[in-house]
Amino acid sequence: MTDSIQLPPLRGDFRIITCVMPAGHGAEVLEKLRHEQGVVSTSIHHARGIGTQSLRHRVYSDEKQVLSALVAAEQADAVFELLYYAAGVDAPHAGMVMMGYAFRGAGNEVLPEVAEDVQ
Repeated sequence: MTDSIQLPPLRGDFRIITCVMPAGHGAEVLEKLRHEQGVVSTSIHHARGIGTQSLRHRVYSDEKQVLSALVAAEQADAVFELLYYAAGVDAPHAGMVMMGYAFRGAGNEVLPEVAEDVQ
């Protein structure tokens, strides 16, 4: 039975991509990741913080959304580029995207017989 299912490798073949983006873009970006790149192992949460501007020492509140995605190494550059533009991070002071190695991970893959019923 386990011969028919190919398990993902345990080490070094995954990347974790974290994107800090303006609040309100999360659901739209998740849909783009799922439809355009097939990425389903993601999580997103809302974040709020307080910062200061250095010139006048004014305190301001800022709200962001933080998205994390676990992707295969060969897919990582394409997902990184999609996140950069889809999340609006290409604008000044909008957020950032980071990518690092995930030494252990297993992406959530939709099995072929289940994928037909999902839509």
